[in-house]
Amino acid sequence: KLKDQFAKQKYDMDAEELKAQHAFEDLAQQMADNIENAKHEIQKKTETRAQTEEEKAGLEGEKAQTESDRAEDQKYLDETKALCEQKSEDFAARQKLRAEELEAIQKAIDIMSSDDVTGSGEKHLPSLIARGSSLVSVLRGGAGQHALSQQKAAAFLAEKAKLWNSRVLTLAAQQVAADPFGKVKKMIKDLISQLMQESTQEIEHK
Repeated sequence: KLKDQFAKQKYDMDAEELKAQHAFEDLAQQMADNIENAKHEIQKKTETRAQTEEEKAGLEGEKAQTESDRAEDQKYLDETKALCEQKSEDFAARQKLRAEELEAIQKAIDIMSSDDVTGSGEKHLPSLIARGSSLVSVLRGGAGQHALSQQKAAAFLAEKAKLWNSRVLTLAAQQVAADPFGKVKKMIKDLISQLMQESTQEIEHK
């Protein structure tokens, strides 16, 4: 009877041990699975973080490139605007100089067409700008009076040439002072035509 009791106790103990063994194995498997899942999550998060860092670096690079491109575009725009403004100012300055040169030449013609030389009927010339390139005929006085009026006109043109830094008026003053009266008339007519042609071309190509 005692033997049976020991046998039963041994059976119960073996059963408990087997049960405990199964429980341990289940727990160990669960822990192994948890560890594997944790490793997988760590790997996944590591890869995600690396990808995020790479994308972040790419976006920062794109941002830097975009800002650089925008700065270049802005610089080009500013330079283009400045160039356009400068060209507009230069154009306006040239047009103003052309008008002043034409006005000075008109005045020089008036000087050579004064009453002392030509008579009261030819004192004032029609406006060159309003009448295009038409030139009124100039004086019929004596040679001495012609020379005097040419010198006055040359001095006037030289003064305006220096004031406005005008190459055209400098050349005109030199030719008025040096050339015969008849050649002066043709030179002035050609000069007026040239100035008005240049002014028209600049306006057309503005």
